[in-house]
Amino acid sequence: MVSIQRLPVTIQPQPKAKASPSSAPISSKPTVVAQAVAQTVRDPELIQDAHSRIQYDQPEGKNRDAMASYMGVMHQQRKDELSAMVGVDLYV
Repeated sequence: MVSIQRLPVTIQPQPKAKASPSSAPISSKPTVVAQAVAQTVRDPELIQDAHSRIQYDQPEGKNRDAMASYMGVMHQQRKDELSAMVGVDLYV
């Protein structure tokens, strides 16, 4: 820890201002956005439809391994340059 001259060793925290209960408006009705979110969460068909439209960046299974091998070969020159710069063979 670094100490700065002419400052106290410990700084006391500032007291936080208390919010008065009348400052925040209290509403018993949910907002329009909250109602829309609640309706979409209740509908399982919408959730399944959203899951069916998800696209992932990488393939699955053997295709993922093939893509990893391809990317390894593609970036081999960069790996060699980094190893030469550092002086250690990092990618063995």
